[in-house]
Amino acid sequence: MKITKGSIGYVTEPLLKPFGFKGGYVSDVWQVVVSIGNDEHMATGLSIQSVLWSDGQVFASLGQLAGDKLMYDTTKFALSYLQTIEFEHPKQATRMLFEKCYEHVKITTKIDVKKTFILNALVAIDMALWLLYAKEKGVTSFTKLTGLEKKHNKVASIPLITYTTTTDEIREMLNNGQFFLKIKIGNNYEWDKQRIMEIYQLTKEIDCPYTTTEKPILYLDANGRYENYDKLASLINYLDIKGILPDVGLFEEPFSEEKQIDISLLPCIFACDESAHSVKEVKERYEQGYKAIALKPVAKTLSESLEMLEFAISMGMKPFVADLTVNPFLLELNRNIACRIDTLDSVSVGLLETNGDMNYTNWEKMITYHPLKKEGFQVAKNGVFIMDDYEKNDGGIFLNSSYYDSVPKEVIKNG
Repeated sequence: MKITKGSIGYVTEPLLKPFGFKGGYVSDVWQVVVSIGNDEHMATGLSIQSVLWSDGQVFASLGQLAGDKLMYDTTKFALSYLQTIEFEHPKQATRMLFEKCYEHVKITTKIDVKKTFILNALVAIDMALWLLYAKEKGVTSFTKLTGLEKKHNKVASIPLITYTTTTDEIREMLNNGQFFLKIKIGNNYEWDKQRIMEIYQLTKEIDCPYTTTEKPILYLDANGRYENYDKLASLINYLDIKGILPDVGLFEEPFSEEKQIDISLLPCIFACDESAHSVKEVKERYEQGYKAIALKPVAKTLSESLEMLEFAISMGMKPFVADLTVNPFLLELNRNIACRIDTLDSVSVGLLETNGDMNYTNWEKMITYHPLKKEGFQVAKNGVFIMDDYEKNDGGIFLNSSYYDSVPKEVIKNG
């Protein structure tokens, strides 16, 4: 394949309130739109930029606006470099772009960015590459494109509980049938204990038909903010003493990625997320006792996510799909995978974190940008998405969004 045309633009979507995790807060999210093509075909890919998630140190040192601009400029550089190379498959192109961008950012900024920062910057290009590849091969099925067969007719909608989510909002989630609650912790140790207990108390009287415990499940996400093994072990012990631990289905990213700490003796299912940006890191986490992996094609590219998924399955790790506060159309990239992979032992349906409806100010308007905005699969019913006929159109992933196609774009030239 050879790319001869490229353009990029973005729109900023405000959030209902500051979005808090990793000890920081964001107020809006850049929605990046990339178009690529050649003389025969054009394709458009989307991404959202999340510097706080992908590299908390960059966010802390540069701030939200400068961090977003650095990631956006990285995407522009990648789009330019893409037009100088030839490749046979999107995975090959994305791998080449990653190496070039990682080197470029470190040299030009003197900032030692995390690899997840670069992957996040490449999501829109990678998505466009896959869609362009599909057009050139005449493929209109996500199963044929990726080799993943549909497994679930129901997929649970996982909400996100941030530092600022109120008790009333959590109670409303439970009343709406949401039963797999992702809870941001890592604020501080005592706060974490109080927060988990508070939410656990809300779930005690709720019955759930989709879990082995017949109760809602707590999914804790520390985003790498626990300092050491002893602190983590102390929290796990507290949860055990209080009778909460049986209802903790997942504990994600207790440590930052540079900390190589074995957690295999702790009685909990630990999942890796932003510390795993290639098969190499997934293998390292597996050897340290991690038994699950959060797939984030909207944050780490579809190409890299498929590679990690294949390896994780071979090791017996349980995959699930996590969000990045994506827009309704980009959510289909996640939803297509969530209904096609095995689920955790603690539940009987697929799993898909989605929190855009909770956080975007203009979510209802953003739904109108979806080419299949009137289809029923986009709205969860009693906590689950009904996916009976989903594979007929794959959520419209192969269709164009007139809104995102119309976003003003800057033409990026070769090299």
